[in-house]
Formats: sequence, C-alpha cells, structure tokens
Amino acid sequence: MRGSKFCLQMDKETDEKESLLTKAGKAFDRLLDFFAVLAGIVAAFITVAVCAGIVTRFMFNRPMAWVIEISEYSLLYIAFLSAAWVMKNNKHVSLDLVYNSFSPKNKVISDLFTSILGGLVFLIVTYFGFKVTRNQYITKYFTPTFLEAPKFIVTLIIPVGSFLLLIQIIRKICRNFNLLMKGDFPQSKVKEAEAGFQVEP
Repeated sequence: MRGSKFCLQMDKETDEKESLLTKAGKAFDRLLDFFAVLAGIVAAFITVAVCAGIVTRFMFNRPMAWVIEISEYSLLYIAFLSAAWVMKNNKHVSLDLVYNSFSPKNKVISDLFTSILGGLVFLIVTYFGFKVTRNQYITKYFTPTFLEAPKFIVTLIIPVGSFLLLIQIIRKICRNFNLLMKGDFPQSKVKEAEAGFQVEP
C-alpha cells in the first residue's frame, strides 16, 4: 500500500516537473517571438531611414549623418535578436547535401554533435560578451563617432542574443538526446529535434 502511494506521489511530482518545463518552454518561445518581431521593426525602421537619408541628401542637400551609424548598429541588433528564433524554426542556412543522405538515427547523432560544438562556442561568446560589455559600462566608453553612443549599448545585444541562442541549442541537445536514448526515430520527431522544440499537434 505504501509502495503504491509512493509511486503515485512520484508520478505526480514528475507530471508537475514536466508541466513546469512545458510552461517555461512556451514562455521562452513567446520571448523569442517577441524579439523576432522587434528585429522586424528595427529592419523596417532602417529601411525607411536609409531611404529618407538618400532623399534628403540628393534632393535637399541635407544629409542625415546619423543614418549610416544607426544602420550599422541596427544590423547587429537584427542578427542577434532573431538568431535564436531562426534556430527554433530551423531556418539557419545549412549544407545538407551529405546530411540528407543520413538515416534518421545518424541525423540525430549529427545534430547532437554539432549542437554540442555550437553550444560551447556560444557559451564562450556569452561569457566574454558580458565581460566586455560590463567593462565598457564601468569605464563609460563612448564610440568615437557622430552619435558618440555609449559602447555598452551597442555591444549588449551580443551576449544577450548569444545567451538566448545558447538556451535554444541546449533545448535542441536535450531533444536529440532523448530521441537517441529512446531509439525512436520517426521522421516527424527528427524534424522537431532539428529545430529543438516540440511541435504541438
């Protein structure tokens, strides 16, 4: 009797943990969606700004000196704001000529290996990115440009975006590892594992 109660309690705790992980995963997905939308807004803004800069320069001889600098910063923000979202949707550019010839199991092993390497890279980028950004904030370093923007504002997106990408890579590693341990490789699940998230039916 006690054994059955213990098992029921363990099952309940496991379900609660899975529910918590599912909620955390959905919250993280919503965060990535928000950053992707933000990246789109930034892209739209610099498109309009560059067009306006061209018009004011050639038609009114009044160039907007800040446009080029803001465009450079915006491109950096667009890349790192959307990187994790792009990985979640498995849209990063990849060379799949050899990969597509793999069996589903070998695809999972290949994804697991490359994800671990990628995770190590972005762990390093995140660590040193935060370290450099913190140093720029403490020293109050400004860019020697027209806007003289605080440098830490420019570089902050690098560790933040890298950290989000690292979390998404960890999700992908866990997904592939679970498939490998279960030995279950249907094509639909392999596709989900490639992106690193569970597709809702």
